[in-house]
Amino acid sequence: MFSEKISNEYIVTQQGTSEGTQVKYKKGNYWYKKDKSGHEGLVEYLVSNFLRYTDLESKEFVMYEYGTINGQSGCRSKNFLNNNEELITLYRLYFNEYGKDLSQVINKMDEMEERIDYVIRFVQKSCGIDIFKYLAKVLTLDRIILNEDRHLNNLALIFDGNSFKPSPIFDNGLSLLTGNQSVNWNFSVSENVKRVIARPFSGSHEKMVEYFGKGLEVDAKKALEWLNTQEWSRERDVLEYQIKRYHK
Repeated sequence: MFSEKISNEYIVTQQGTSEGTQVKYKKGNYWYKKDKSGHEGLVEYLVSNFLRYTDLESKEFVMYEYGTINGQSGCRSKNFLNNNEELITLYRLYFNEYGKDLSQVINKMDEMEERIDYVIRFVQKSCGIDIFKYLAKVLTLDRIILNEDRHLNNLALIFDGNSFKPSPIFDNGLSLLTGNQSVNWNFSVSENVKRVIARPFSGSHEKMVEYFGKGLEVDAKKALEWLNTQEWSRERDVLEYQIKRYHK
């Protein structure tokens, strides 16, 4: 765990909105985020370490450390951009081109398939890359970790001045039932799992993964062995439940 004192001069404001927006700092080569509505920092730590037991390459996801920022729990991650690179979220990409909120545009569409096709075609036309496999990986992860905050500012590309590529997977904090206002811990994990609402193309993680297909493989045995070395938390229990659930 880390412990860092950071003054307000390092606060970074970001374009776009989300229910999960946290106070973010950029200091040195690290990004820092304070917890806002749950144990987001712990979840980022658990999820990023869990991803080490998948077939994703290390460059495909951001690693997070758990710790305290000005005495408050949170997390930090190393800056993954090179000096010539810029992170452009799908929200900002669309807003820069059309001056509209992409999430509002697709939410007016009746079918999930139509929303997905619209976003993929837009990125293909604007950036010259196919993000189908990228979305498959992200949304498969979201299904496992029960991510409720995969809005279009949490899907992004990296631009190096010449070409685009998908960013590493980042911002998974509102997952594992943390910060979920509809959760009732008088009920079991299995009952609370049913209360999760997915994003950004459908309220169902299952429907999105069914459309894209499985985007990653998990070594469940090794993941559970590692998880059993971690201190107890509800979030750890939820991740264990989900790994076992999909391993079956």
